[in-house]
Amino acid sequence: MINRNLGTSERLLRLVGAVLLSGWLLARGSHDILSVVAGVAALALFANAIFSRCYLWALLGINSCDPDDEHCGAPPQGS
Repeated sequence: MINRNLGTSERLLRLVGAVLLSGWLLARGSHDILSVVAGVAALALFANAIFSRCYLWALLGINSCDPDDEHCGAPPQGS
């Protein structure tokens, strides 16, 4: 498992995005490929917000986590 790489503000933005996307899906009432893609995106955003981890950000080397947080960033040296 990767270390946390999402900061508090980014987690909040992802949660808001997931809620808005889910609301749009419910209001839309259609069941097509766009709904499936949007549903998967909403689930991914929810998971990112809850667990503070984004695998795409890890692959790109992006970390918006507070450097003072002991659970963020690179694994400790010597492990």
